[in-house]
Amino acid sequence: MQTTVLVIGYPTQTQTKHQIKHLQQAGAQVIVIDPYGDEGTYASLAWEQERLIWAEQALPFSTLNSVLLCANAPEYPTEAAFQTQQPPHLSWEDWFQHYGTQRDRSDSLLSLVLTLEQLGIPCFNPPSKSQLSRRKPYQLHLMRSVGCQLPQTLITNDATAAANFIKQQGACIVKPAAGGSLTLSANALLEQDELKHLAAPAIFQQRIRGRDIRVVVIEGEVVSSAIIDIAEDTLDFRGDSTYQQGKAHYIEVTLPQEVIAQCQRAAQVVGLRLAGIDIRVTPDHEYFLLECNSSPIYLDVEYKLGHPITKSLVNALTAK
Repeated sequence: MQTTVLVIGYPTQTQTKHQIKHLQQAGAQVIVIDPYGDEGTYASLAWEQERLIWAEQALPFSTLNSVLLCANAPEYPTEAAFQTQQPPHLSWEDWFQHYGTQRDRSDSLLSLVLTLEQLGIPCFNPPSKSQLSRRKPYQLHLMRSVGCQLPQTLITNDATAAANFIKQQGACIVKPAAGGSLTLSANALLEQDELKHLAAPAIFQQRIRGRDIRVVVIEGEVVSSAIIDIAEDTLDFRGDSTYQQGKAHYIEVTLPQEVIAQCQRAAQVVGLRLAGIDIRVTPDHEYFLLECNSSPIYLDVEYKLGHPITKSLVNALTAK
C-alpha cells in the first residue's frame, strides 16, 4: 500500500522542494498544502469531521501516514496587507481587520494539524510540542531539567538586574525572549547605557567563546553534526557575511557520547521528532547547548558534507 505524506509548507522553498522530491522518489504520494496560498490568496477550505477539501483536493484523514510541517500560516498580517494602502500604513481598524483574517487562517491550519496529531498520525513536528518549544524561556527550562549544559541565563526586562548579571558573569550576550533576531553583546549595551531602554523581557546569557556546531536529530538519532567554520570570536554565526551568502564551510565532527545523549534528551523533552540543536564548544572542549529548533534549515550541510539528513527524514516519514 502506498504511503501518503502531507507536506505543509511553501513548495518553492528550496529545502521543502528537495524534501518533496525525495519523498516522491521513495514512492510516497505527497499532498502539499501551501499555508499562504497562491500569491497570498488563501486556498478554499471545506472541513467536515474527518474529511477535508483544500484547494479542491480531497484529503481524507484515514489515508495519511505522516505529516511534515515546514511552515504554518503566518499569525499576523504580512507585508502584503500594508502594500494595499497608500501611503503604506494601516489605521488601527484596518490593521485589526487584517489581523482577524490572518488569525483565523493560521488557527484553522494549526487546528487541522493538531487534529491529525491527536488522531495518532506522526507529525514532524507535533504542533502541540513545537508550538511550546518555540517559547525560548520554556525551552531553556526543559533542557536544563534533563541535565543539558546551558550557559548561565537571566530573563529580564529590568535594567538593574541585567546590569548586575553582566557584572557577575563577565562577557554576556542578549537576544529577544521570542527569538527571531541576531544575538547582541550585552556588555556593549551596558557600556552605551542602552539597557535603560529595555522594555520587553530579553534573554541574557554568559557568553561562550568557541566554535558553533549544528546538530540534527531525527527520531532520537543524531544524523548530522557539523562545525560551522567561521571565526571563533563571531558573536552570532547567522550574522557572518560568508554564512549569509551561502558560502560557509563545514567540518564534520564526532561528538562525545555524553553530548549526543544531551542532544537526544533535549529533542525528547521538548517533544521534537526532527530537531536542529545549536551548540557552542569551547577551546577546552566544554559543550554548551544553546537552543533547539523545530524547523531546522540543514540543506547546505547535507550538500557540502554528504550527511544523509533528508534520507533519514524520508525514512521516518514513510515508515509503516
